[in-house]
Amino acid sequence: MRILLTNDDGIDAEGLHLLEELALGISEDVRVVAPASNQSGTGRSISLHRDIDFHQRDKTHYSVGGTPADCIMLALHLLYPDKKPDLILSGINHGMNVADDIGYSGTVGAAKEAAINGIAGIALSQRFFKGRPDFTPVRQAGKQVLAAAIDIVMPERTVLNINFPPAEFGQVKGIRAAHLDCHKFSDEVLAGDEPGSYRIGPMVMLEDVAENTDRWWLDRGYVSFTPLKMDMTAQNLLSQMPDKDFS
Repeated sequence: MRILLTNDDGIDAEGLHLLEELALGISEDVRVVAPASNQSGTGRSISLHRDIDFHQRDKTHYSVGGTPADCIMLALHLLYPDKKPDLILSGINHGMNVADDIGYSGTVGAAKEAAINGIAGIALSQRFFKGRPDFTPVRQAGKQVLAAAIDIVMPERTVLNINFPPAEFGQVKGIRAAHLDCHKFSDEVLAGDEPGSYRIGPMVMLEDVAENTDRWWLDRGYVSFTPLKMDMTAQNLLSQMPDKDFS
């Protein structure tokens, strides 16, 4: 099995190193193509109208001066020109990617880039407690979680979004299928360091959590599995759209 890895926290991130260890447990054909620097919050954006650095660090590791989606595009064209990888894994993100926030996620964005290229894409993230990095849940259950994910036959143009619960909740209890919760990253805008500059504020956790959603299961110590479709069409509303001809 040919496996390509990327992330949005950067090629030197701890979560990516852990994901590589897991991937090497199931295949010897693993390559890492990841951003040279942190690209959190870039979604599925690509770098247009500028050159993108592509640097080979060693036989299987490459850094890219762009976004996670850039990494997938360059990897497919430069490293897999004749035969695509069988699987693309993105992560393990430093922080959860759940609810409405997945649209901002470069981790999920890379998995989506895999999906539109006809490749199985899985995004993996680790929820932290009060921002304190602790990948204990991944070390506890990562092997079982990845094996379960690979066993799923995903339809074309879909990706699997996986989140691990925080370490503070103790031993990982298992895996649960989950809907996306309703939750926006932040509505707070703070003053920046320079006059006329601003920053998007820290993540504000909403207290209301809908039952059987990704956040709901994470709160109970489970790993959440959420399948995501590339087709965002509101199918139930198509019949209400106007169907008119103009003369």
